[in-house]
Amino acid sequence: MSAIFGLSYTDNKHVTDELNLMTAELNHWVADVKNTWKAGNSGMGHLMLFNTPESHTEQLPFTDALSQLTITADARIDNRDELLRLFNISDPSERMMADSQLIILAYRKYGEDCVKYLVGDFAFAIMDGLNNKWFCARDHMGVKPFFYYFRDNLFAFASEKKGLLCLPVNKEINKQYFYNQTLYQHIQAGDTTLYFHIHRLKPAHCLSFNVANNKLTTRQYWTLDASSELKLACKDDYFEGLRQHFETAVQCRLRTNYAVGIELSGGMDSASITGVASHFLKGTGKQIYTFTNADNEDSLPFTTKGAGSEVKYAEEVIRFNGIENPVWIDRDIYDDPLKVIELLEKINDGLERWHLAWQLPIKKAARERNVRTMFSGFPGDEMATYRGDFYFLDYLDNRNYSKYFSAKSKYGFTKYKPFLSPGVEYLFHKITNLRKLNKNDVKTVALLFPFPIRYRSGRGDEAWEDNTFRERFNSYRHFLKYRLLKTQVPLRMETETHYATWFGMENRFPMADIRLTQFYLSMPNALKYEGELTRTAWRKSVGKYLPAETLKRDTKTGIMFPYSHAPAVYENEKKVFKYLVNSFAGYNASQKNKILNYFKVNRNLMKYSILLSWFKKNADNF
Repeated sequence: MSAIFGLSYTDNKHVTDELNLMTAELNHWVADVKNTWKAGNSGMGHLMLFNTPESHTEQLPFTDALSQLTITADARIDNRDELLRLFNISDPSERMMADSQLIILAYRKYGEDCVKYLVGDFAFAIMDGLNNKWFCARDHMGVKPFFYYFRDNLFAFASEKKGLLCLPVNKEINKQYFYNQTLYQHIQAGDTTLYFHIHRLKPAHCLSFNVANNKLTTRQYWTLDASSELKLACKDDYFEGLRQHFETAVQCRLRTNYAVGIELSGGMDSASITGVASHFLKGTGKQIYTFTNADNEDSLPFTTKGAGSEVKYAEEVIRFNGIENPVWIDRDIYDDPLKVIELLEKINDGLERWHLAWQLPIKKAARERNVRTMFSGFPGDEMATYRGDFYFLDYLDNRNYSKYFSAKSKYGFTKYKPFLSPGVEYLFHKITNLRKLNKNDVKTVALLFPFPIRYRSGRGDEAWEDNTFRERFNSYRHFLKYRLLKTQVPLRMETETHYATWFGMENRFPMADIRLTQFYLSMPNALKYEGELTRTAWRKSVGKYLPAETLKRDTKTGIMFPYSHAPAVYENEKKVFKYLVNSFAGYNASQKNKILNYFKVNRNLMKYSILLSWFKKNADNF
């Protein structure tokens, strides 16, 4: 994990103190090493967290004198052996070269197509001194963040928005983004942020910026193949292949000189990761910690009590793998929810798609144990361990209409959507938007935030800019592809990365490994949903790493942080929300009473408190 940043002026203005400003803002986690590089009107910087063996000798920014290429990178390259063979590097000392140098070698050999040869989590920027241009790229799944600004003769980038907001940039608020943020299950365009002129580089995209002619272009370099099907000799070969890909996904992410942490719920994804990680770390002397949010007997009734305690299943995983250092989390990072809200705003530089307050105590506990690598089971449910609810699309793909319409489904009208053109479906979306304007959720939001009608009617339009969304009903494989590549998934991983950065560690997501997910997607569909239990392919593939209790369960509570739903915590959140509403001069007494009455039983108080807290501080921008 690292922080990266840089900029260029296109009017021949020289870089002066900007890199120091960016360093100060981004070094909130206190880097092990920090460096900058500048040449005339361009410059870049890097903040290093020692984690992988190679990072201890890595020097960034790094300049390759022969090619005049200078790079800054937040990168963990997982196919190192493959690249070393590709570049004919066999000398043992050279094989320990840094990941950033492997990227430079790939760029020297393949130019901007170098990203096609890289596997791992990365965000990097290369200044091509000979051609006076930047080449930047972000990993396939969007684990590593990359933000950029391009306006008024300034191109700048950073791994966190705070690295750009400290510069004299235009901070105009993107009001559609803010309005989308106010409603549950909102969808944001992949390249937007709360700030109209600060953009995300989308996952699996690269960016070229020519300093001389002030021209910026972006392009997509990868997507999942939803058309091809693997043809292997027998069923067992598919299960064996899936297991091997999963083992590789975990093992390559164990590359660290420090203790390893795993976010362990009672579910199958984190249990599988724990099993494989324990297997490969056995005998290495490296410590492995599991972090589990503990149940509380006073949890609210909506915690689905009939499904059983997640802690019970987590304990079985811990016993099965002989974990000696389990950590149980049973309270928040602060007793005062207002402090939690303020911290979330700081970490996310305002508002983001996800505000994962339950992650804070996990990360804090991990830092106290010198964990610098934290494994997450997300986004297993989106692809490799998906429960298969939309399996009936496979019948449609094979033109078996009788089976398609007779298949069990809880989604009603959804079965008819594949027969609609995207244009007609979009029209239904717009009509639904207008119909919902009088629904309570929209009325409630309208009380809190005075938005013009055009922002309300535009809710969710961003999805229609995405081909994977428009094509999601083309086949079962297209639906699985959409589940993994929808914008909510990379935004969740990016947010977890920001949280990890705040506490000086790196989040790793083996269930998002592109080799694993492509293999699963290409398996025959029938293997993904056959049998009475869901996730049968996964059970058959990795069963040896799971305790019997996990293998045979087919339910989950869905509440992985029940302590935060205890009545005492909820009452504190209500008090904070009431305080925020009453202290805001923009509402009169009647409005305040209406707002508080609407939210008496609302279980998204933390989300609305964050929105309201930020809005109070930035109301003048509206």
